[in-house]
Amino acid sequence: TTIAADDDDDDDDDDNRQQHLLRLLNSLLNNANGLGASTLKDVRRRCKEGKESIERYSPAHFSGAFDDDDDDDEAVASRLAPKLVKLQHAKDFVWEELHTGDWKDAEDKWREGEGLVIFAYCRMCVRYARARVKSDEVGAKYVERVLKRVIKELDVGTLLAGDVGGGKTLAKVAEEVSERLKEVRKMMDANVGEGDKRVLNWRFECEDVENASEEDVEDDGKKRKREASEEEEEEEEEEKNVLFPILEKDRGGQPPLKVPKFKEPLSLETFMTQFYLPKKPCAMRRFCTHWPAHEKWKDPSYFLDNFGARAVPVEFGSSYSSENWKINVVTFEEFLLKHMTDDKCGAYLAQQTLADQFPKLLEDIREPEYVHGCFREEEEDEGNGGSKINIVAKNFWIGPKNTVSPPHTDPRDNLFVQICGAKRVRLWKPLDTDTDKDDNDNDDDENAMNQNATTTTTMYPYTASSTENTKLTNTSKAGDISLASFSPRAFPRLYRRPFYDVQLDAGDALFIPKGWWNFVKSVSNSISVSYWW
Repeated sequence: TTIAADDDDDDDDDDNRQQHLLRLLNSLLNNANGLGASTLKDVRRRCKEGKESIERYSPAHFSGAFDDDDDDDEAVASRLAPKLVKLQHAKDFVWEELHTGDWKDAEDKWREGEGLVIFAYCRMCVRYARARVKSDEVGAKYVERVLKRVIKELDVGTLLAGDVGGGKTLAKVAEEVSERLKEVRKMMDANVGEGDKRVLNWRFECEDVENASEEDVEDDGKKRKREASEEEEEEEEEEKNVLFPILEKDRGGQPPLKVPKFKEPLSLETFMTQFYLPKKPCAMRRFCTHWPAHEKWKDPSYFLDNFGARAVPVEFGSSYSSENWKINVVTFEEFLLKHMTDDKCGAYLAQQTLADQFPKLLEDIREPEYVHGCFREEEEDEGNGGSKINIVAKNFWIGPKNTVSPPHTDPRDNLFVQICGAKRVRLWKPLDTDTDKDDNDNDDDENAMNQNATTTTTMYPYTASSTENTKLTNTSKAGDISLASFSPRAFPRLYRRPFYDVQLDAGDALFIPKGWWNFVKSVSNSISVSYWW
């Protein structure tokens, strides 16, 4: 459980540096926004059931693990080590309880236990590091490693504990520890990101934009005329072209339908009456070009500098429905420096509520008026005196070119905002045949004929009786329909079904009504935010 010290901590025994490290660690341990004793008491009180459940399981091992009575500045490392080991065991125990059985069935008491044990463990790690620094055993390199480990534990704990276990508290503490880590790195003359910026020779934008020359710079009047002309040409091309032509190779394929695309955001009244209420999709240009994120987030160094040491869950594999799919927790730094430039690993920071973990991101985006102006019926009068409740989920999608979300439906209405880069989307209107077999369908698809008539659909979703992915009932077995290897004959009803194609460039937004099937593929390094409501 302890972190080994280096023997070559250059000049770390310098008195000034040692005092600086001690002040830094003390500020974390005494700060209400950090790992302070008062915050531990609050977490203990809020997670009382989790604490009692852990101690009840094995009193001999865990009793007193969360007490902090011996918190004094003179505590030596040897005195703190046994409690650090005890907290490590408690942490492993809660992890096993949370991951036994289906994740959604995890009891709240174990989420509480996660929040408590992670906070207590991280506080003890910092206390242990402070004791070793005070005794001149270690220096800045050791403290850096401890803080990096603490940040990862806090970030993972945030995800596992959720609101029940005080996840928001853990996220705030992780932010505070991250700031202290930057200070340590400055002490080491290794300011975060300075060396890495030379490696980040890419941006979150399309190559044609990235390679634009100075000759492309024009005065505003000419630029507006040129853009208007280009938009007209693009609209004509979109009418003629299909974004994923592989589906149209063989005889019988459907031509694409047109998603209404407007040159600027619609008024709330127009959006509600013409698209939201009728449940029809629409796309809008220049939707977020005035958001700070539109320009700021193009530079990956922004994320590296602000969140490089923070841990995030990243998907790996061709798509979430593929056999090679998995999730690994990595630092943002590793994701940007290693996985964003690796075409083979299929890394995708997908459908994550990053703003809960990194509130700073909210400074750069705006919440569209549509998500509050359009309430659903079922969101009214839920024990709140008839008032309307509209909880908006903000999901972030960050990844390299060719990331894919297979054909699927979303559980809520979705305003998909393309902040940086570009994506292509195919939509299918929900039909009755999504739940019942089409009696007029006489295709000879062997797999379809072998399925029960009530579960065979034109979109070929996974079902509870499927041999794999039985929980992905909102997802089609067709997978990546843009691949050259995709065979329309394997999914004939999907192949013959009408569809809509649209390309989203940086600044665009697309309204995807609840229940509409959608397939999404990035055509460049990309950042999107979807608002579900």
